[in-house]
Amino acid sequence: MFIGFPSTHSVEMAAYAGFDTVVLDNEHGMLSDEQIEHMTIAAELAGITPLVRVVSGDPTEILKALDRGAHGVHVPQVDSWEMAERVVEAVKYPPMGKRGAAFSMRAARYGTIPIHEYLENANRETLIAIHIENTTALERLDEILSVPQLDLIYIGPTDLSVSLGHGGRIDHPEVLEAADAIRDTARRHGVKIGIHTKNAIGAKQHLQWGADFVCLTITSLLNDAMSSFVKNARRD
Repeated sequence: MFIGFPSTHSVEMAAYAGFDTVVLDNEHGMLSDEQIEHMTIAAELAGITPLVRVVSGDPTEILKALDRGAHGVHVPQVDSWEMAERVVEAVKYPPMGKRGAAFSMRAARYGTIPIHEYLENANRETLIAIHIENTTALERLDEILSVPQLDLIYIGPTDLSVSLGHGGRIDHPEVLEAADAIRDTARRHGVKIGIHTKNAIGAKQHLQWGADFVCLTITSLLNDAMSSFVKNARRD
């Protein structure tokens, strides 16, 4: 579940409700570095995986999220081999990447983990998810997905629909066709598929369609729950 406002309580509630992952949203959200760290701590204590959607593929943004304890990153609007490669380099330590090494930060338990053990675990376990959200990325799918070490390709149907000229109509045939093409290309490259959804029905449909990972925003969930409550409470 994507959470874009500062709330450790929401992170805990997502965990206790049975969600597997929270994605702390710093692209469209309002989270400071300190708030991300606090929400990451809450996630780990509650038993849910904390990821961060960074603003961009800037290595500095990625480093901040990972050093504060995120178990992986979602990177929006990746539309070239170079961008995807840069993301991988920012996440992985040498020799797999170029991430700057420091062992006094939270991700390394403030230096209490043996350095070789921390580096191996970080390179093996840290998730890399890139978002495919525009027509340029569609044209370069094979090129982008040829980058080694990508774990998940995430489809943003709304951004994709806007880029294709269909302004939020995520059920438009061209948008659905594009999603199918992304899924099929990712399968050929051995990369997992994620997709954004709006409710439980959509999540189930996307899993049947072939998604490995589905996610929604906490605002969608709250809006649906609140409007449903009011509607049903006022019904004669």
